[in-house]
Amino acid sequence: KNPAFDLDNSHHLIKATLEYLTRSLGALSHGAERGSEPFNTHTARVLTSVYVLQSSLDFERGGDVSINLFQLYEYTRQQALKLMRGDETSRIDQAYNSMTEILDAWQRIE
Repeated sequence: KNPAFDLDNSHHLIKATLEYLTRSLGALSHGAERGSEPFNTHTARVLTSVYVLQSSLDFERGGDVSINLFQLYEYTRQQALKLMRGDETSRIDQAYNSMTEILDAWQRIE
């Protein structure tokens, strides 16, 4: 069992999901061509990661922090969907920057 990644430890699971999410957002924000295999793969990873992150939130204990995170994750999901549709108003770069900040904050929590 890899001690660096313990599935029983939700902190590590969230961190790994955020890393996965930011890697894929980075690929999309740096111009993976729409409809290409990398584009489709990274878009699917973004949507799956957002689902995992939204599902992991504890609104009972997390209060406003959980609500704010849910909204940021939802923003990211919406930008990915816009990008998939070829919508010029997609702000995937903003979503990438936001998720990078959340990952940085999460890494400091250890």
